[in-house]
Amino acid sequence: MNKLKYLKYLLVVGIFAFIGCNDFLEKPSPATSVPGEQVLTSEEGVVSLRASMYSRLRASFDYSTEYFVGPSAFADETRNRPGSTRFQGLNEAVGTDGDTNGLSSYSDTYEIILDANLLISGVQDGVLDQATLNRYRGEAYALRAMALHHLARALSYEPGQEQGGWTEGIVLVTTPTQDIADVGPKARASVSEVYSQILSDLTEARNLLSGVNSDNTYITEAFVDGLTARVNLYAGNWGAANTAAGDAISNSGRSLENTDSGVANMFDETAGGHPEAIFKVVVNPDTEPIAGSNVNNGLAAYTAEQWSAQLPTNVVLDSYEAADYRLGWYAPCFDSFNGAAESDCADVNDEGFELQKFNGELGNLADDIPYMRIAEMYLIQAEAAAKDANSVAAGIGPLNTLRTARNASTVAAADFADLEEFEDFILQERIRELVSEGHRFWDLKRLGRDIPNTDGSTKIRYDSYRILDDIGAGNISSNPELVENPGY
Repeated sequence: MNKLKYLKYLLVVGIFAFIGCNDFLEKPSPATSVPGEQVLTSEEGVVSLRASMYSRLRASFDYSTEYFVGPSAFADETRNRPGSTRFQGLNEAVGTDGDTNGLSSYSDTYEIILDANLLISGVQDGVLDQATLNRYRGEAYALRAMALHHLARALSYEPGQEQGGWTEGIVLVTTPTQDIADVGPKARASVSEVYSQILSDLTEARNLLSGVNSDNTYITEAFVDGLTARVNLYAGNWGAANTAAGDAISNSGRSLENTDSGVANMFDETAGGHPEAIFKVVVNPDTEPIAGSNVNNGLAAYTAEQWSAQLPTNVVLDSYEAADYRLGWYAPCFDSFNGAAESDCADVNDEGFELQKFNGELGNLADDIPYMRIAEMYLIQAEAAAKDANSVAAGIGPLNTLRTARNASTVAAADFADLEEFEDFILQERIRELVSEGHRFWDLKRLGRDIPNTDGSTKIRYDSYRILDDIGAGNISSNPELVENPGY
């Protein structure tokens, strides 16, 4: 632990936007750099460390634009506008090139985890009052769980879904250290061990954040509930997923938008401002670039402005009923950033539409980033309740709550022949609701399904080794205990 006191965090001004807007801790604007010996031994240093942990989400392409749009591009929800090459590798998924086989985020994941570990068990006693320290530690446990789960779903199978006896998960790092290189050689834990750690972290987070729900620009109890629901859904723990999703909805204090304009504008920070968000990262367009550049790497630049690189396919657009309010998320391709219509959009979908969930309304193509919405919780409830009860009827209520809010027709249990047909419908509803919010590829993978092309043909079979990402030679060379995924 002695080496930790020399740790130095050079923090750009932008990350302190997280602190300035929070009523929980009223402080003058911190300096842009905190001396190493103060990081874990002063209030200013610990506050800076907390800001660094959150900022890593926005500053990382892996946890911003690729996190949201990549799973759509890798499956069948979005495709390149002709002339654009962004995420073309994910669209085509040809061969075993690192740009085309998966969506892992090895280095960025462990950077988040290292910050979280320091907050969990590296802060000196007496630096903060206990209530503040409990909150920071709860946030750190939750973000560590989120990062572990994101990396595990890219590099590993879900519990009980292992193929060919392959049970390797990811490396678990839970003690404070400066750098992943300082951890020393360490083997991958099993899938079951990884999920046990994630759920343990979420239990700790919920205990520490009990009753903390007032500000969704930080981790709250409701987000912990929502992440618990999501992780249990992946693990096939249906009852636990259903319960946690209900807790997330209740504790968030949020409700579904249920008007045409409310749904259409919910992602626009100048209008709706993410009213359904359980957790969002606020981005200051003047000081906080997404992954280094809003106009090059931001969500808006990839979907609705500048490049309009990834457009919705007919798989998405044809799935809506005519009166569905969610059609307000789409419009003819037009780059308002440059004041010109985009060309060739009709080559991707019949309408020539772009997706406007992320449209850079904050300025400089910046967007606040909503990592979880209550709509996802209703979809988790619908799927998990039906599977837990082995009855379609058990999942109809939450599904119809969402569809009614979106002005879509309700459904009845009698409309579905069996649970498999209901699962098919839930997957379609998740396309309609969660397009380009980071779910499609992972949804298919967690259910053991093949990845389809936009014409319905098979792009990647579930039993292909390419359903998992590779760890990479560079990571393996620095840790001889690592073993690569099969096929690479």
